[in-house]
Amino acid sequence: MRTSREVEQEMKTWRRRPEILSWLLMVLWAVLLSGAAVAQDLVGVYLTWKSDPATTMTVNWVDLFEGSSNQLWYRRNGATDWLTAEAVHTRAGVSTLQVRRVELTGLLPDTLYEFGIGKAPLKETDGWRFRTMPAELSRPVRFVSGGDMMHNREMVDAMNSRAAVLDPDFAMLGGDLAYANGVAATRWVDWLQSWMKNSVGKDRRLIPFVIGIGNHEVKGGYNGKIPDDAPFYYSLFATPEGKSSYALDFGKYMSVIALDSGHTQQIGGPQSEWLGEALAKRSAQQFLFAFYHYPAYGTTKAPKGGQPYDAKQSVAIREHWLPLFEKYGATALFENDHHNYKRSHRLRNHKRDDDNGLLFLGDGAWGVKPREVPSPEVGWWLAKAEPRNHLFHVELRADGTAKIEAVDVKGEVFDRLDLTRPRTRPVLPATK
Repeated sequence: MRTSREVEQEMKTWRRRPEILSWLLMVLWAVLLSGAAVAQDLVGVYLTWKSDPATTMTVNWVDLFEGSSNQLWYRRNGATDWLTAEAVHTRAGVSTLQVRRVELTGLLPDTLYEFGIGKAPLKETDGWRFRTMPAELSRPVRFVSGGDMMHNREMVDAMNSRAAVLDPDFAMLGGDLAYANGVAATRWVDWLQSWMKNSVGKDRRLIPFVIGIGNHEVKGGYNGKIPDDAPFYYSLFATPEGKSSYALDFGKYMSVIALDSGHTQQIGGPQSEWLGEALAKRSAQQFLFAFYHYPAYGTTKAPKGGQPYDAKQSVAIREHWLPLFEKYGATALFENDHHNYKRSHRLRNHKRDDDNGLLFLGDGAWGVKPREVPSPEVGWWLAKAEPRNHLFHVELRADGTAKIEAVDVKGEVFDRLDLTRPRTRPVLPATK
């Protein structure tokens, strides 16, 4: 039988239980926060470029904690010693999403690297990998292209996974990414998570991407102010020139040009002037691709009484951009926005030109519900069009030939084009 002293001591202990419980909860909360900071509680990890893709890589990551580590650990695959780099820390738009970004320079071309965030990975599966691009076209280079990515998480997961199976060197993403409209941070969480989890190639290699802007990145869709009306786009993605239009050069074998089809820059004016200068500087590049969101030759959204190409954005692109591409030559122009599959006939001066016309590929159906396309009798500019989710898979070869395949979400190649020359022939303006 317990003594009165034992009973009194037990009562004191019970009376202190709320105090003890409160202390234990505080300790547990501190441990959880500490663990989250170490583990990063990552929303997304993704790779981009601001400069030479053969010798640099920009590593970006997003988490929820302001106090998480800014340190990146990296090394060449197979090396012993780790190197470290300090990331720049910003915030995604007006959200609580924390963005960290570091550009690694002085890397070796066509080389596999591994990296960890916050600390060096203890085992291979703890970290991530990336591969730099080759400095020369000494092997086939492959990329995927598409846009209009995420009506819902299931659709973007499926096509991101299909892209990863193809194991491309990089992806070219032409806008309408998360459908966040400049305001919905939660949709960016889904988009970033999907890319991190699904867009992983062989050897656990994260697939880098070059990025373009679309109407669903911008409050109001068009004529937005930089960066206020596209706060997530401009805070999540650091482009080579800090703008939505930029050029990225892959050695001497390829250039990629991103353009803004009226979302935060006017199609004409300074952007068109910049495009002319950029193309002139790259006239000797073997392959040259451009990508943008709204199409010059689309498949839907026809204005009343007209065709899709009569939309005001399409008319402006044909007026300001296409004469420049005709003048300097291009391999292909990737267009988006219309949620269908499209391969145009070769076109020049708004007419079919099978010999030396520009090639338009689109129309942005990565992870969205497709729409109707014009009938063959109406769509004179279309070589093939159908309402089908897809991505383009492009392979470049050293001899100047290329293969372009249309691949649907199930992996079926339903269209293919073989290019026998790398670019259209430049057409100089007529002399007076």
